[in-house]
Amino acid sequence: MANAIRNCFLLASLVIVFTPCLAGAAQYNVLNYGAKPDGRTDSTKAFLAAWTQACGSISRSTIYVPPGRYFLRNVQFSGPCKNNAIVVRIDGSLLAPTDYRVIGNAANWISFQHVDGVTVSGGILDGHGSGLWDCKQSGKNCPSGATVRSIFCDHLFFPSPSFLFSIRCKV
Repeated sequence: MANAIRNCFLLASLVIVFTPCLAGAAQYNVLNYGAKPDGRTDSTKAFLAAWTQACGSISRSTIYVPPGRYFLRNVQFSGPCKNNAIVVRIDGSLLAPTDYRVIGNAANWISFQHVDGVTVSGGILDGHGSGLWDCKQSGKNCPSGATVRSIFCDHLFFPSPSFLFSIRCKV
């Protein structure tokens, strides 16, 4: 009887210790926060809400962007986060405003600041840069324009997103 109780106690202890390690990543679907995959509706607040949940989680987290076209104004995903394993899985396209004046002189369209261990995977990041480059080439007084290149973090990984740049843009 004592062996049975000890074995049950040992088994319960192992379950308590290893269950968090075996648990899957928490998933935050941007649609659940109000994002609209229509390419017109501003989904910035929905993306930030999903980020807030993922960044505040102590577990590995995935922000999921389903297929569709998501309009985003300039957005800053900030840390520090409670975990260093956040995946932003994009199965759709993120679209900057087509009117470059909407972002104006903001330095970044999308930025990740003070975060570690973020992976951005898949998807298309479409900055709609051609209008701004046309303005600059014309010699008009144009804003400096925003980029996705200014990233302030220690470990950000882009394994496969596609970037659509104006053909006049230097990467």
